[in-house]
Amino acid sequence: MRSFNRHGSDLILPSSPDADPCMGDPVAEALWQAMRRHDWTRIRELFDPVADPDDRSFYLGVCAAAPGVGDWIAEWCRAEPGAPLPLVIRAAHLLLPERVPAEGLPPENVGLAEECLTDVLSRDPDNADAWALLVTAARAGRVDRKEALWRFERVVDLHPTHLDAHTEMLAWLGLHDGPDEAYGFARDVVTKAPAGSPLGKLIPLAHIDRWRSLPHAERGPFMAQDWVRGGLRAAADHSIRHPSYRPRPGWPATHNAFAFALVMAGEVAAAAEQFRFIGDQVTRRPWDAYHADPVRAFTELRGWAREWADFR
Repeated sequence: MRSFNRHGSDLILPSSPDADPCMGDPVAEALWQAMRRHDWTRIRELFDPVADPDDRSFYLGVCAAAPGVGDWIAEWCRAEPGAPLPLVIRAAHLLLPERVPAEGLPPENVGLAEECLTDVLSRDPDNADAWALLVTAARAGRVDRKEALWRFERVVDLHPTHLDAHTEMLAWLGLHDGPDEAYGFARDVVTKAPAGSPLGKLIPLAHIDRWRSLPHAERGPFMAQDWVRGGLRAAADHSIRHPSYRPRPGWPATHNAFAFALVMAGEVAAAAEQFRFIGDQVTRRPWDAYHADPVRAFTELRGWAREWADFR
């Protein structure tokens, strides 16, 4: 068994992979370009056929992260009062993960996002996009447990396996109630999830969040515990390794989370399998927890996983 901690390396890194915000998805790439052109008509055309709430959540994230969106999205909202799409994109931009520091967003940012989402829900109370973003706003704005759970329950009433809503609720629990409560939530959700569901991602995310919170000297021993390693393998078998699993838009985020947690736990054969599946579709998170350059972290740990898997 081998577990990894961050340390220096003289590894010569290739120029690829690259952290692609569209994760190789053609619709996401088209949306990214349309956002850069401020092409409202094309953005709506691309969104209209997308019915699955998880797919829509991924595409909203892509739109929200497009360069310069904060400079013009309010103009679209003013031009089409009450139109839900520009409002949820604006809210998603205000609540981007990199805009949610540990101490929380400025209240005015969260307030504006919630104002946009409340406007949407006043016209469409069953808008899963808006409810899911309200769970993100709960974490960013530090609302109490009762309110956070109420928002989360509204999402799962509409779409029981909403991946982003579960991910944000996990983060809220970790932030407010601690890692044990967060892991318990992840375990319960994954146990009840349909076979092949990407909700299995919650188990590696819970372990990664705890790993990040620990002193460096305690990280390796924590991840090397049998219950951690066994839980990661079981979650993968029930989720991304199950015959029923089908990758959907944004799939690299789930596989990158598993790859990171597995390699940190010393499960090098399982990690190497995930790296093969991922190819060069590296995501910024969770690799930026290991090194400021997520591509460097991904490439280095992929090399180690392959080397040790072959050695064993």
